[in-house]
Amino acid sequence: MPGRRAAASICALLLLGCGSATPAEAPARATGPVVVSAGGRSLGDGSTSVPPTLDLRISAARPLAADEGKAMLDSRPLDLRSQAGALVASVAPMALGSAHHLDLDVVGRGNHRLGFHVVAPAGAMAALHADPRDGTVLDLALELAPADPAEVERAVAGGTRSWVDDHHLRVSWPAPPGGRLHLPVFRTELGSHLAAAVDLDLGAVAPGAVRMRVVPAPAAPPPARTLLAFSVATAASRASVAANIGRISLLSPTGLVAHQDGTVTGAADPPAVAAAEAAGVPVWPLVQNAEFDSAAVASLLEDPAAAGRMVDALRAAAADGGFPGIDLDFESVPPADRDHLSGFISALAGGLHSDGRKLAVAVVPHKPNHLNFYSGAYDLSSILHHADLVTLMAYEEHGPSTVPGPVAGLDWDRLLLQGSLSHLSGSRALLGMPLYARSWTLTGAPADGYAPALETVLAAPGSRLDYDFGGSTPFVRSGAGDAVTYFDDADSLARKLALVGPNGLRGTAVWRLGFEDPAIWSLFPTKPPRP
Repeated sequence: MPGRRAAASICALLLLGCGSATPAEAPARATGPVVVSAGGRSLGDGSTSVPPTLDLRISAARPLAADEGKAMLDSRPLDLRSQAGALVASVAPMALGSAHHLDLDVVGRGNHRLGFHVVAPAGAMAALHADPRDGTVLDLALELAPADPAEVERAVAGGTRSWVDDHHLRVSWPAPPGGRLHLPVFRTELGSHLAAAVDLDLGAVAPGAVRMRVVPAPAAPPPARTLLAFSVATAASRASVAANIGRISLLSPTGLVAHQDGTVTGAADPPAVAAAEAAGVPVWPLVQNAEFDSAAVASLLEDPAAAGRMVDALRAAAADGGFPGIDLDFESVPPADRDHLSGFISALAGGLHSDGRKLAVAVVPHKPNHLNFYSGAYDLSSILHHADLVTLMAYEEHGPSTVPGPVAGLDWDRLLLQGSLSHLSGSRALLGMPLYARSWTLTGAPADGYAPALETVLAAPGSRLDYDFGGSTPFVRSGAGDAVTYFDDADSLARKLALVGPNGLRGTAVWRLGFEDPAIWSLFPTKPPRP
């Protein structure tokens, strides 16, 4: 989405007007708002793109004398001097991506600390695709603008070139040019440089397909961990189950529906169940509240008799099918029913455990210190106390009711883990990851599989591949400007997988089979652990 994350800008102006000066410190020398800048750019607490050479300048509403301020960088004093009414200091170059803190003491404004990060090495994406009008197209998206655009252009042989803006170069050829793109580590704005060279095969690409490279590269796949896979009753989903069941720890097929009167209808998708059982993979059927109806699920949970019937019905469904567990996915539960939901999960877990079976629960993750209608009903600590597995449904960052954006950006995933894992033991938690794409069009924002979504948007002339660097998510802008499609591929999912180990998570859960980029299966081992 245009302007979602302006990587080349530094945080907005910081006005240090809220200090706690003592009366002795606040005579007529009070300076008014104090502006702190680094190399001519505003420096604010939390800035993430500070140039490595910090030319500090502190200015105020009136000229400052040399004895009216003190500054320390990472607890080391800086030598401030007066220059044209401001206090200035120079700092030796700092490492790209490094973290620092600046302590200021300005007369009349008290003490303040600014934490900041030096700009990191810059990311880049190169994507090759076929265009029905322009032939073979190479789209380059650069996190930071190159210091010398000609240095980038020299890496591309031939073709018709067009800079869309300082961060995007589009090159087209009537026919596939062949050979390889080798984009070197060039210099960028803010004193940074490209994180790594980009190498891409420029041979022919099938219509509707994309050949892409992103730097920096994702981390290597983690050691084998639990993979829970959701499936549905479609031909594509069943085919994916059959093809990839050997890499799945636990299959959770849809089909069971919970109603407000406590009854359960439907059945776990029989072909998926048969494929899993033939491969020795445990099946925990997914039970969902009917149409995710908020009023209906509230009625169910608030009625002890109906809730009791539901517990009995799910125990019976598990016993009749010979399933070792049940996976509960109740959504749109009103926050006021938080305790009712926890009580129901406690009763269901107790019943299943007494039968020698287990319970998984899908929850909407929590942002730090923030609950909303969708997440407020999930008491994570209570749910974890009773459930054997908890899936954090970390998707729908952007959806039909929002502006276009990643379905689950990497930065957003980090935020959800920060807010949720303080209430959860990671040893029973799974990071839910989306396998689907979503296209925002003039008529809606439908979800679709990786392949059909790309095929649709790339069939229109002029479509352009782009990249959300904060979310580590690729997307496509239609040439006519009437659609934006965000999708996850093997590269973006590998970056999410890298969150699992450091956060102590049991593994991952993916929604849903049949939607995925086939290349994702190289990320998962052939003999995954069982739950």
